[in-house]
Amino acid sequence: MLIQDFVQIDRDFDEIRALVRSDLHALIAPSAGAAYREGERLSLRLTPLLGVPHIGKTIDVDLAAPYEREDRLVVPMHWWAPGATRLFPHLDGDLEFAPLGARTSQITLMGSYDPPFGFVGRRADVLLLHRIAEASIRSFLVRVSRNLERPVRDAPIPAGV
Repeated sequence: MLIQDFVQIDRDFDEIRALVRSDLHALIAPSAGAAYREGERLSLRLTPLLGVPHIGKTIDVDLAAPYEREDRLVVPMHWWAPGATRLFPHLDGDLEFAPLGARTSQITLMGSYDPPFGFVGRRADVLLLHRIAEASIRSFLVRVSRNLERPVRDAPIPAGV
């Protein structure tokens, strides 16, 4: 099954490119880069409904090295649900960052997945599960955009400020 969604972000594309290239794993969580360099797996709780964390699944995410394609920055990615690989589909896709204007950029996720359980899984996907996948993709993109909207700070803010 093919899946695609996008969000817009009020941030200059050149700034986004620099942020992605400097700390790719901060796309998932602001502090993920250091943990990932220490050998931990990059994981997040993926929820189809923003703000409802108990409805969702923890997934592991692999992000490959970004590369330029025309006027875009592309980050190949793969995600899966550890321990439940037969129940939840793996997603292979590209996270693309593109300029939309002087101070606006677009983040697009294009990917594909195979629903589990063969024919039955494909029918269930057509009836319901694809909508859940779309909502999960949207939730993921909103998370990435929020992480990129955070102001870049030269130094950490002291406690109590």
